Amino acid sequence: MFQVPAKTQYAIRALVHLARNGSDSAARIAEAQKISPKYLEGILNQLKLSGLVASDRGRSGGYRLAKDSESIAMIEVVRATEGEIRPVECVDRANLCALGDLCMPRKFWIGLKDAVNSYLSSVSLADLAEDSAFAFHANPSDEGE
Repeated sequence: MFQVPAKTQYAIRALVHLARNGSDSAARIAEAQKISPKYLEGILNQLKLSGLVASDRGRSGGYRLAKDSESIAMIEVVRATEGEIRPVECVDRANLCALGDLCMPRKFWIGLKDAVNSYLSSVSLADLAEDSAFAFHANPSDEGE
């Protein structure tokens, strides 16, 4: 069945944390989000290379969003962590299928890809960060509120 990889789930949780809290250290994000610090560092580096986060060195350094949360679409996060969405390999390469462009299931897979891309493009990081139900689960330190 379709499942969002843990790397992408963790990236979204880290980004929501930054959207809600401003800059923070990788260690504090990892602790708040219950993510392995070493694994999170790798994810944050990928997000940095993709232009979604920036880092500041030094004692008071840490990670912060590289742009407004309203302008970060979830499709960007998925692409940063997993690459292009491809439910099956033949979506982008018809030559992998013996039927090529005549393959009816291939048209279905392309439609699925387009629908998922459209939805992910329509949801911003701000949408997730401002959603109180998501915010409750995304930031365990808020449980007392």
